Amino acid sequence: MSTKAYAPNPIRPYEPLIVNAAITGMVPTRDRVPHVPVTPDQIVREAVRCADAGASIVHLHARDEDGRPTWRKEVYAQFIPRIREQVPDLVICVTTSGRNYSEIEKRGEALTMEGDCAPDMASLTLGSLNFITGPSVNAPETIQGLAEMMRDRGIRPELEIFDAGMAYVAEHLADKGVLEPPFYANLMMGSLGTAAARMADLAHIVDALPAGTTWAAAGLGGTQLPMNAMAVFGGGNVRTGLEDNPYLDYATRTPATNSALVRRVVGLAALAGRPVATPAQVRERLGLRPMTAPAFTIRPARLPDDRAAALAVLETANMHHVPSAEMHDLDQGDWHVAEIAGRVVGVCGYDMAGVNGDLHGKTTLMAVHPEARGTGVGMALQRLRMGLMRDAGATRVITNADRPETIAWYERHFGYRRVGEVAKLHEFGHPDVDRWTTLEAPLE
Repeated sequence: MSTKAYAPNPIRPYEPLIVNAAITGMVPTRDRVPHVPVTPDQIVREAVRCADAGASIVHLHARDEDGRPTWRKEVYAQFIPRIREQVPDLVICVTTSGRNYSEIEKRGEALTMEGDCAPDMASLTLGSLNFITGPSVNAPETIQGLAEMMRDRGIRPELEIFDAGMAYVAEHLADKGVLEPPFYANLMMGSLGTAAARMADLAHIVDALPAGTTWAAAGLGGTQLPMNAMAVFGGGNVRTGLEDNPYLDYATRTPATNSALVRRVVGLAALAGRPVATPAQVRERLGLRPMTAPAFTIRPARLPDDRAAALAVLETANMHHVPSAEMHDLDQGDWHVAEIAGRVVGVCGYDMAGVNGDLHGKTTLMAVHPEARGTGVGMALQRLRMGLMRDAGATRVITNADRPETIAWYERHFGYRRVGEVAKLHEFGHPDVDRWTTLEAPLE
């Protein structure tokens, strides 16, 4: 390995990959993009799912009660604190887009939020441009005014750059002291009338950026995957999400979810041998205020290496009797583990099955070591596997539980309802309960 700046990656080790999830945007609607979040509840769920999948930044737009874009900070206040409650260190970026309104007072209102609502970053488009659906007007005085508001409030600009001219504007504003390092830029490629989504165009804009800029490549529509891949393997970072692209497979028009798009990028990073940045690493890299990070991390189980540690956690709930008549071994289905300081403290699994022509999910086992209970591990594991089943195409999930407190937890937090009972085949789980309560929940 080389530490020389001229050495290409991976001869020179990659920096951790920043994944920025733009989950809503100004344009997508539920009738055309079925999984785009528009209500506060939906935005919270999507942001948390993307964080669980590997995103360290979420780029947020607010929508009013009719689903239309809004600049009002009271709407942002309905979801930003709730996201922070579940993922305290996730980097929150709000929009100052000029596509639907031009007044700087409206565009900058989200910058005035304080306390738990205060954003870490905010978008700053460095020029005017035309989208297919209409213009985005960004007058020079508006750009500078928004940048000054961000600077004075300690908000890091998320520079939105659609062509090389906007990169030169970044240099100009940096020379004037309006923009201060460290710089972060999203390079938005593939829109008609701006830079094309080609390797040469990307390289040209990267070369035009202020020195030391942390850049992320985004492709609009069908160009998202190739631009993301170029950035992953080329040493940049990635913006992805339903704001820019509604399809997981553009050729077949397979609808995407935000978390599936994030996981696709994380998969590319794994192919490149590149680590994915944590929110704490992004905060340090971009000079953002530190926040309390979750004490645990979640990753796919590595079998057979994790088998003994996972069984040890399952044993604390008397669920370690595998393989058995109650449960297959851990080499079947999909499994994830939670770790604290490198020690496995939680485990969860699920299977998929076809039922009357529909794809359903079936949770298998989940347990959290007693020493780690109350830290949010169980909530995070359950959110993750529900999102994975949903992204795989499942419409419903079925779960068996035997502890009253667990049944109530599923009902209260995840919308399950009781649909029946089934006898246990042998002692498994709660030793004093001989039947499973079957619960079912819809998956959005």
